Amino acid sequence: MNRKSKFIFSTAIAAASIALISSNSHGETFRIEIDYMGSDGAHDHQPSQLVLDTVIEMFACQGHTLIIDLDDEITHCSPLRADPDDCGSFWTYDGHSCSFASIKDANFDHADDDPPWFYCIFAHQYQSLNSADPPVCVTTGSSGRSDGGQNLIVTLGNFDGGTGTEFVQASTLAHEFGHNLGLSHCGTMNCSSNSDNGDPDYVGPFVPNLPSVMSYRYQLVGVRTQALMMGLIPDEALFKDIDFSHGRMCDLDENDLDETLGTTMTPVDWNCSGVFGASVVKDINGDGGGWCDETGNLTELDDYNEWANLQPGVGLMGDGSPAAMQELERRRIELDSQPCITARQWARIQDEIGMPRGSGPPLVVESCITGRNIYLTPSAFVLGTGSCNLPLDSLPLAQAVSPPNSVFYFVDGTYNPPSGFVFDKPGIYLCETGTALIEP
Repeated sequence: MNRKSKFIFSTAIAAASIALISSNSHGETFRIEIDYMGSDGAHDHQPSQLVLDTVIEMFACQGHTLIIDLDDEITHCSPLRADPDDCGSFWTYDGHSCSFASIKDANFDHADDDPPWFYCIFAHQYQSLNSADPPVCVTTGSSGRSDGGQNLIVTLGNFDGGTGTEFVQASTLAHEFGHNLGLSHCGTMNCSSNSDNGDPDYVGPFVPNLPSVMSYRYQLVGVRTQALMMGLIPDEALFKDIDFSHGRMCDLDENDLDETLGTTMTPVDWNCSGVFGASVVKDINGDGGGWCDETGNLTELDDYNEWANLQPGVGLMGDGSPAAMQELERRRIELDSQPCITARQWARIQDEIGMPRGSGPPLVVESCITGRNIYLTPSAFVLGTGSCNLPLDSLPLAQAVSPPNSVFYFVDGTYNPPSGFVFDKPGIYLCETGTALIEP
């Protein structure tokens, strides 16, 4: 089967089966008020309309409405202060004019609105705990922070130009807001830095098969751009640069990586040996942009459908129930234990992937993707959904449930569709390894 063979099919199938992999059509409305620090004589932190429009369109492509009120210019002060007697009280400390709570109290115009709004400050830097004993407040180079509930900050003072590029601003806003919607740096896995102490399940925040701005691997480089640079996907794969994950990529077991299969989309030389092996042991989730020299924990890495699992923190706070407040506290503990990606980590990523400092993908309002990545195998044992972990073994079903312009990834083998069966939707059909034979 040629790598880009295109066929025409015609078939029909029950609506119940089609619904198995249809997108969630229920749209939510989210509201963010953004205040920003004005000029310090060299720069200001006001995000451009392009930055806002990019994130708004990201949500619109999934049927959600994101309303952003770019509101007040506030005094440029740095860092956002934490309580010197209790550095963990960052969000509530109001004893300094340059603390988050003081700025919010003076400027949050939608504080009493119903439905409630999220509140964001585009600031320079902020203070956080360090690991000294006793802990002290230090200025961090982190790109931002969220409390998992109503509040978030974007702090790119250590990044290019003291503000970060427009792409970095947009991707970081999406990343921090993802935390307010219940998303972590690693899906449902364990990437809290409190657990990075001999915990065999610790995975870290650089998950390569979580194609999302929530993963450090993709936040500041872009999902599609980085995945292409690292050879994780072919050119035809359907990904955007600024997006949350749809949960369709394969699980990867670092104790048993099949390089000939790679990501199933394309072979990958995980151990950088120059040869594709059938069973390789390699840490591919280290704290840099690459993985050739990583020697950390060996775990199974899973994708996660983030778009299907958004949980607004404002709703949790407004509920006030014990379960809601317990969930909010769990989020805060997890997020406070691991500040978001730092300028130092970003510099290391750029060095390891060969990206010049200060460069990166241009920011554009990305078009919505109409197709879907669909995986097929000759021998599925359960009714699949077309994701990598639940592939389809029926060509008629795959054709019926896939939107036009989808990309189909065939595991090698023999497929036997009904006699006279033809593809009737435009799409791209790829077989990266072996040979996929279609016989009526």
